[in-house]
Amino acid sequence: MPADGLQPDKTFVVSMKTWFDQTDGLGILHHSHYVLLMERAQKSFFVATMGKDTLDPAIAPDVYVVVRNLELSYLVPIRPECTVKLHLSVRKVRAAGLTIDFEFRSEDGRTLYAKASRTVCRMDGTTHQPAAWSEEFRARHEALLR
Repeated sequence: MPADGLQPDKTFVVSMKTWFDQTDGLGILHHSHYVLLMERAQKSFFVATMGKDTLDPAIAPDVYVVVRNLELSYLVPIRPECTVKLHLSVRKVRAAGLTIDFEFRSEDGRTLYAKASRTVCRMDGTTHQPAAWSEEFRARHEALLR
């Protein structure tokens, strides 16, 4: 399985640990935790691609975003405690939108637990209205289109 970070195929891999207290009544990862894993993985992705570990729009305006759309398909239950590898792929870059596909995989990569797609919209930190990505952000993410 690949190490975390940007891969030669332009995907970004992040390892996440799941815990016993994230389970539902069936002893599997509760559905809401998949979204939390996505949030954490996307932040790691933004930090790696843009080099800024902050959500402050004055410092990193391109990470001031809201979720516009989320699709998530659960394929195989995740039984905590384990390490899940999230694979992120840039699917689309628009003026103020970014769509990333996610795969939730076992640590060895053999099991595909879930697939997701999420679109975020960049917002202006002052007006809180949609705003275009910076040229740097757009160029870096367009370079990762698969």
